[in-house]
Amino acid sequence: MVTKLEAFKSPRFIGKPLLADIEFFDSLEKIDQFATDGGIKLYVTSSTRLQGGVVSGAIVRPASRSNHLVGHGIDMNVSLGDKLFNSDALDKSNLKNLPQAIQNFIQSIRNDPMLRWGGDFTPADSVHIDDGLNVRDAATWDAKFPIIQSEMRALSQPNSVSGQPRILFLTEPPMQGDDVIAVQKALIQKGFNLKADGIFGAATDNAVTAFQNKQGLTPDGIVGPGTRKALGL
Repeated sequence: MVTKLEAFKSPRFIGKPLLADIEFFDSLEKIDQFATDGGIKLYVTSSTRLQGGVVSGAIVRPASRSNHLVGHGIDMNVSLGDKLFNSDALDKSNLKNLPQAIQNFIQSIRNDPMLRWGGDFTPADSVHIDDGLNVRDAATWDAKFPIIQSEMRALSQPNSVSGQPRILFLTEPPMQGDDVIAVQKALIQKGFNLKADGIFGAATDNAVTAFQNKQGLTPDGIVGPGTRKALGL
């Protein structure tokens, strides 16, 4: 077993940063291919979560042994053209009314021997996809849980606590700290108009994304090693 929390990146995944256990990456690559086949994009609303954390806009009450807690689940809306299909549109009872590309995407998830679509759950959670780790291998779920949760807590702690630079990105509530101030000051020096208030809010997210785009980096709003280096940090 190899357990490590990392960001999964693909042009097909938009919205919030997708943090996942690296052993879930194979599943994410399959999901990515299904989305590519249908010409759709997945607007990520939630990926790995801290236990007890508030889940904004949750469709169903988070399970105590959710695969989100070990980096093996995502919540998403589906983007096709200029339309965004949310939980109501993706509901199982409405499948026949969806564009064929979205129907095919969901059916590909359902046909996969590992993946699960939350629309088949009771209660239904039509925006959820996971690999069923909590059901098919409870022991591995148990082993991964403290590791992933520890890494998630480290993301929310200042450098002096975790001992390593944080990956910074837009969260709710927003990340705060001296490392955020350093990023903001570097962005201000690059000509961006924002306050160095130590709060990684929407203005900082927008500035980071614009800076990344200018530098030819993936414009995902995530301040990782590549973006830090480009900022001179």
